[in-house]
Amino acid sequence: MSQKLNLTIVTPEKQLVSEEVDQVNVPGSEGDFGILYDHSPILTNLRSGLLSYEKDAETVALIVSGGYLEVTDNRVTILAETGEFLQEIDRERAERSQADAEKLLSQTDLSEDEFMEAQKKLFRATARLENLQFRWHSVPVVLL
Repeated sequence: MSQKLNLTIVTPEKQLVSEEVDQVNVPGSEGDFGILYDHSPILTNLRSGLLSYEKDAETVALIVSGGYLEVTDNRVTILAETGEFLQEIDRERAERSQADAEKLLSQTDLSEDEFMEAQKKLFRATARLENLQFRWHSVPVVLL
């Protein structure tokens, strides 16, 4: 009997992943955690950060920017605002995005919505830049 998880990762633009995997590691809003076969059902928010999954001793990593995760019956469904595989990240673009977001956040006349959008942009750029070094080795994970 196969002890695999069915992983689906979708953004508003496209489906990024649809695979059977051994483990999924996600950036939860309350901290990072791992999901293995027979994980209890869960529905939670995701924050911007590194998401990885393991399949047959290979680790694949991408950066997600917020969204939701649902685990039920060994199916892991991730609805992410954005998703980008590490090898696709353009360092210069991420650095420009970070600088633009920091400049926006330094303005004192932002509405609450503008502030939240600039903050999300900063978190997304920071997550992309912080994780470029992993192109790819391993990520420590706490399993629930």
